[in-house]
Amino acid sequence: MMAGEVMALLGATPGHVLADLTVGAGGHAAAFLRATAPTGMVFGCDRDQFALDLARDRLQSEGLGSRATWMHGTFSECLARLAVEARRPDAVLIDLGVSSMQLDDPGRGFTLRSDGPLDMRMDNSRGDTAAHFLQHARPSDIESALCDLGGEPSGQRLARALVERRTQRPFRSTGDLRSFIETVLGRRGGKIHPATRAFQGLRMAVNRELPLLEEALPQALSLLVPGGRLAVISFHSGEDSIVKAFMLQAAAAGHELLTRKAVQPSREESRSNRRSRSARLRVIRKSAGESA
Repeated sequence: MMAGEVMALLGATPGHVLADLTVGAGGHAAAFLRATAPTGMVFGCDRDQFALDLARDRLQSEGLGSRATWMHGTFSECLARLAVEARRPDAVLIDLGVSSMQLDDPGRGFTLRSDGPLDMRMDNSRGDTAAHFLQHARPSDIESALCDLGGEPSGQRLARALVERRTQRPFRSTGDLRSFIETVLGRRGGKIHPATRAFQGLRMAVNRELPLLEEALPQALSLLVPGGRLAVISFHSGEDSIVKAFMLQAAAAGHELLTRKAVQPSREESRSNRRSRSARLRVIRKSAGESA
C-alpha cells in the first residue's frame, strides 16, 4: 500500500537497512530490497507466522530472499531483539491494521462475511481469542472495545446484551456473533454491516493494538541510526492520533517531521483497493545528532 510514497519518504537508497515490523505478504519489503540493491537488507517481523512464511516465499521467488532476515513477534519483541544484536536500521516501517490475507481467511475469525471460529488473534500461537474475551472480560472492557476502539454508537447497549447472552451460552463462531449483533442493533441503512464496528473493536482489544503501538514508537525511534526514518501507516483514528501525537512530540524535541499532514493514497489506488481509502502515512526523521 502506497509503496511509492513509502519508499520515497523512507529515503530508500542502495545499502540501506529496513526493519519492517509488519511485513505481511512482503510487498513493502520487496519494494525496499529492489530500491536498495545490491546490498540493502530487510529485517522482516510479524506477529503472524503464516505471514512470515508467505513473505519469505515471495522474496525467495523474486530472488530477494538472501537479503532478508525473519523474526516472529510483536513490534517491541522484534525491536528488543535488534537492540540486543546491535542492529540499527536506517528505516523502520509499521503498517498497522489487519491484512487482506487475514481478512480473507474465515478460519482466522476476522471477517464477518463467512462463518468461522471466533479467534481474531494476529498471532494464533498464543494469547486469548475473541471468544475468550467475550466470555471472561469485564463488562466495562467489552464496552470500551465496542465504543472506544470500534466506534460503535450503540456500544453500551450492545455490551450489556453481549454480557447477558454469555450467561446463557458462549459465543464460539463469527456467524453466531454476527447474527446476535444484527438482532440487537437491527439492519441499518447503508453499506456497513451493523457488526462491522464491533468486530473491529474486539479485534483491536484482543490484540492490544493501541498499547503495543504506544510502546513501540519510542523504541523504534531510539533504535534508528542518526538521520534514520520511522514511517507508520494507520487506518484507525485512534492509531493515527497516537502516531501524530508521538511525532509532534518528537519533532518538538529536535527530530524532523517529514509529513506535516498525513499522506493519503492516490485516487487511483483508492479506486483499485478499497481497503486503502482510510490509510494515513506519517514519517519522522531522527535527528542526525541523536545517537540513541
